Amino acid sequence: MVIKGLVKTVVKGYNNHTEMNVSSFQLADQEGKKHSFASLYAGKTVYFYVWANKSNRPPGEKNEDYIALKKRFAKYSDVVFADFYIGTDQAAWTADDQKNTGQNSYFLVRNEASKKFFAALKESTMVPFIIGKDGKMLAFKGPKAQDHTLIDYVLYEARNGVDGTAAAKTLIRGVNSEQKFKTQLLKDWYQGHFNKSPEKVNFSVSSTQ
Repeated sequence: MVIKGLVKTVVKGYNNHTEMNVSSFQLADQEGKKHSFASLYAGKTVYFYVWANKSNRPPGEKNEDYIALKKRFAKYSDVVFADFYIGTDQAAWTADDQKNTGQNSYFLVRNEASKKFFAALKESTMVPFIIGKDGKMLAFKGPKAQDHTLIDYVLYEARNGVDGTAAAKTLIRGVNSEQKFKTQLLKDWYQGHFNKSPEKVNFSVSSTQ
């Protein structure tokens, strides 16, 4: 069981930059053709990692936590997983034959539309984000695939436009000292999402700030 105070400290930054909308971001595919984020993901909730070099790749099909997360969300047709390369060498990214397979991999173009996003990243080079169906930033440097239960609830609630901090706080407040859910609403969510009864709620959190 993680300490609630620690979790609250980490999740309070998820709703940073909720005023940001990524709909106009330009994403280049393997052939170099550019697409707007909106044209690719209209009406979808997108969970994506950014990465900048081959030595620090995003979790992919060899990462057990990431695979399990994708499987749990496979039943929701409005959730998409992706990764966007933010390095400066597009040719090197195009030639990289170890990019994630089985999901959306694109090169994020640096231009006026993405300028604020890159500035907000600062030194971070491999972190996750959650984008709402309207292109709104719902979780900035959000929960990682290994943040069990937390990532599930935050991503699930993002489908309804709830920002990451609000969703995370609802989850945290909804667990008592015996690691059990306090509300029937959370119990029903857990049962429906994980297809099992919530005996004890174990969740973890890792800092991405």
